[in-house]
Amino acid sequence: MNEKKKAKERIERLRSSLLKHQVLYHEKDRPEISDEAYDGLIRELLELEEKFPEFKTEDSPTIRVGGAPNKEFIKVRHDIKQWSFNNVFDFTELKEWEEKTFRFLKKEGISKKPSYVSELKIDGLKVVLTYKNGIFVRGATRGDGEIGEDITNNLKTVKSIPLRLTEKISMTVMGEAWIKKSELVRINRQRQKNGLDLYANTRNLAAGTLRQLDPKIVASRNIQVFSYDMDGFSGLEAPKTQIEELAFLKRLGFSVNPAYRHANSLEKINKMYEEWSKKKDKEEYGIDGLVIKVNEHEFCDVLGYTAKSPRYGIAFKFKAEEATTEILDIQVQVGRTGAITPVAHLKPVRIAGSLVKRATLHNMDEIERLGVKIGDTVMVRKAGDVIPEIFGILSDLRTGREKNFRMPIVCPVCGTKLIKESAGKGLSVAFYCPSKNCPAKHRENFAHFVGKKGLNIDGLGEKIVYTFLDIGLIEKFPDVFKLKKEDIEGLPGFGEKSAENLIGAINTARKVPLSRFIYALGIRHVGEETARDIANNLGTIDSVLSANEEDFIRINGVGEKSAHSITEYLKDSHNKKVIRGLMNELKIEKGRKLSWGKFSNKTFVITGTLFDMSRDEAKEKIENLGGKVAASVSSKTNFVVFGLNPGSKYEDAQKLGVKTIKEAEFKKMIKV
Repeated sequence: MNEKKKAKERIERLRSSLLKHQVLYHEKDRPEISDEAYDGLIRELLELEEKFPEFKTEDSPTIRVGGAPNKEFIKVRHDIKQWSFNNVFDFTELKEWEEKTFRFLKKEGISKKPSYVSELKIDGLKVVLTYKNGIFVRGATRGDGEIGEDITNNLKTVKSIPLRLTEKISMTVMGEAWIKKSELVRINRQRQKNGLDLYANTRNLAAGTLRQLDPKIVASRNIQVFSYDMDGFSGLEAPKTQIEELAFLKRLGFSVNPAYRHANSLEKINKMYEEWSKKKDKEEYGIDGLVIKVNEHEFCDVLGYTAKSPRYGIAFKFKAEEATTEILDIQVQVGRTGAITPVAHLKPVRIAGSLVKRATLHNMDEIERLGVKIGDTVMVRKAGDVIPEIFGILSDLRTGREKNFRMPIVCPVCGTKLIKESAGKGLSVAFYCPSKNCPAKHRENFAHFVGKKGLNIDGLGEKIVYTFLDIGLIEKFPDVFKLKKEDIEGLPGFGEKSAENLIGAINTARKVPLSRFIYALGIRHVGEETARDIANNLGTIDSVLSANEEDFIRINGVGEKSAHSITEYLKDSHNKKVIRGLMNELKIEKGRKLSWGKFSNKTFVITGTLFDMSRDEAKEKIENLGGKVAASVSSKTNFVVFGLNPGSKYEDAQKLGVKTIKEAEFKKMIKV
């Protein structure tokens, strides 16, 4: 084989591999290789394409590479938190959501029942559009709900996004980016000709397109956006219902999916659900359910949010795609907190466009409930079209050679006797390894600590962490920040430049928000939301370290189990030493104290033009003192702050007897 032919084959293999790992990393958030390994493949492909430019294609992964791979777009903080709705999968669960909604409103003194608006849940990529005085100034991905990627230039090529509104107003608009199924077929045909991996579905294609560096590629792929929500509104009177809001968005120039319905009962919503579950595949865009929202904004303001999602809406998902396959084996894996999870190893099967080889069995209760045995033919689905799970067995296909699974008595890694823990009466029983020295826990926890949801150290992927641990380069969390370039240079996969880049990434991670720091520690029963609640209430790492169990329990959103777990964690002398060591290496930013202030349990509405501060600034000051800001006036509103040309909100306050205050009085109130 001559050099040119060999290079062509290598380029095709590299492109195919990199495109696969781009999807795994950027879209599915489950990378199979470390960032460093990915960077090495990119560098090799760049060198080959420079030497043989005739083999470079329009959709090459190197088009996405600037100075540093995986850093193409600037991270931006959303002006308004981007929430996700909870999911229900059948009408019974939908009715249960409605009953909870009624109970909550009744508790707040509201007996009137709300109406609903149902909209199609488009299977695309959420985008967040910011307008100032009617001009489109920024477009971003949702990201983690607080921080996304700035993709403004790409979104400017989308014809269904108006660059200038029909009204001179400022607001944030939420929409779903999607690509036609026919476009997916066209692009996949081209990729097949080039020997590239095919996009599994239109969602992956939309996500991959909006993350292209070259806006010309985005423009060539006919991406579209349906807009469905807005917030942070100023300049005109805000719509009072979701129906009015959708009509208003259309009037401003946005593309709104026409298949929405206003209904007074969930039974009517269910009819729409049944209709669309049958005809969804006929549409040019992917649909994975309905989104049901309370229509009246005054009720939405009262309902508010839980720690994770809005109470005023729910996603009613269509039945997930299902398949049958065989269980080849059941093995357990040890998580970062020591949780022992049985995992079924399956005969590979394709579900919802991707190949599934493993499925979680959650716990022993689930195995016993299903009656699952090794060798069974089982039904598998993607729960919410994301996580593969086994939901039933085909017992009539049993041969008699199937084997029962037994939960091990000891940890399969360290040999420590497992602890059986009940979540409460009638709830699941969990097994976990209590050993503080379990290598599996330590490895998983270390990978979590430096990973994307931890300190997010670019280039320090799972495999590299394991290598550093295995050779004794690191042992405790603070050791990461003591690494020097000469410690790394020369190790497998590291040269002078890559070692220098990793040290730079480590130094970048030295500045970390308190909430992220708490979550990165990997404390059992302390998730992202709980970590954020603790950080926002206690404010500093010193306050966290000095808090007792009762202090944690008093924090809204922190349960007894979480409070006990973090208290026990902080009591441990080894953990204290690790945290003190990290405090010497890191700048841990203070949390925003949101709940313990002079405005605790107070609701404000801001209307009119303020002179000495913007509405966003006024909102921030209220929230920093423990209050909350609503979009409309209700009987639960405590104060309406008004400026020039206050509009109907001021009149509503007068009718309801809500106290109104001028900007000057408000400024006196916020003095601490």
